[in-house]
Amino acid sequence: MKKFSMLFLCLLVVILITGCGAEETEVKEQTLVCTTTESDEDMDIEQVISMTYKNDKLKQMKMEVNTKLNNETVKGNWDAFKKTMDENNQEFEKEGISSKIVVNDQNYEYNTILDINFDKASEEDLEEQGFGGIKGEEGTLEESKESAEKDGATCVIK
Repeated sequence: MKKFSMLFLCLLVVILITGCGAEETEVKEQTLVCTTTESDEDMDIEQVISMTYKNDKLKQMKMEVNTKLNNETVKGNWDAFKKTMDENNQEFEKEGISSKIVVNDQNYEYNTILDINFDKASEEDLEEQGFGGIKGEEGTLEESKESAEKDGATCVIK
């Protein structure tokens, strides 16, 4: 019986040291941040998209669209501008996906923030927001970076 206990103990030590013989894979997490800006005499629009990848699979995305009115004439129509924007952008919170609106009346800024966790969001909710078919789609961080830069964005990997 003592031999069995000693053998079991040795086997347990070997298993703990080797991790049951299975190789642990390193989880590689990177975030791609892409920015585009458009400016004219009436307004400045900046769009910032942060995409977090784990092992080259898209897991999280945060998209911010920041609009600032510049022209005094356009600023005079601030209430109408906000009303139009509010009709097209609504705050909500669902499992894995949320939308927030931040308005600064003093600086004439209207910002929308869409945050998506692709593991938690339903395909139906993603479809409603124009991101249907992205969940589980094959595509690497580098491919996303290349595509965004081709569309005029400036991107960095963090």
